[in-house]
Amino acid sequence: MSSERQYVDLLFRASRKFANWDPEKHLEVGDWGRLTTGRSRWAFWRPKRCVFVKEGNIYKDSIAEKYGIPLPRVLGEENPNGLTWVTSLNARDMDIPTSMGKQTPELAECSVKVGFQFASGGGAAVLLMVNDSVTTIEPVTALSQLLGEEALRDRVVVSETHRCASYACYLASSKTRDVVIGLTSQASEKSSSTQAYPKWVRTNKTGYFKGKADNGGERKYYPLYKLVSVRSDGRNTGRESPEDTVAAPEVLPLPDAIPPWMSNA
Repeated sequence: MSSERQYVDLLFRASRKFANWDPEKHLEVGDWGRLTTGRSRWAFWRPKRCVFVKEGNIYKDSIAEKYGIPLPRVLGEENPNGLTWVTSLNARDMDIPTSMGKQTPELAECSVKVGFQFASGGGAAVLLMVNDSVTTIEPVTALSQLLGEEALRDRVVVSETHRCASYACYLASSKTRDVVIGLTSQASEKSSSTQAYPKWVRTNKTGYFKGKADNGGERKYYPLYKLVSVRSDGRNTGRESPEDTVAAPEVLPLPDAIPPWMSNA
């Protein structure tokens, strides 16, 4: 299993959301398209990936207006410096021992930091987000109306996105037992300016790690999103009450989209 697929797999099992291997890729709630596991013809040597391929947006295509689907809501904008995270099921928070600060002196300069312990075997995944906001569609049943749209049949729709100003992705090796990750600021080495630039640091150098931070605190990264499938799974057909046949049918949310290799999830 490639690092990308393992990272997506571990965090999806914990959150039912897709971790974006390329958080700089712009995503919007209402984007619709399909999931693919294929590789480009000119990059046949690369491992297969789970990629959301956008084909349109229900708001820009006037589909949302046609079905009366409300505009997305943004939650969490009032917490500009907060740190949030999503981890695989085999990870748990831990207190940060002073010995780790001595091993990695930069941690003392971190305005935000958190430690994790991992159960043995199988690797683990961590996603950290600073200044995270969530854009979502409410009520969750609103998208069920898309079942009547022929163009969206068997497609997936982005129903929720996380946007943040800084992110860190960490995929631990099977031998890694713990890690502390923090966000610090350092003066630019290329100029005499005292302006500080954010930088992610960690105690454990094994495994795969990448992180970025916007100097101005702008939410420009999209590290996590939720997809729903525009297909009926037998639950959205409506149910009549045995005592009152004129009762309105029960409308349920569209089913979660899942990575193609997890067809039984």
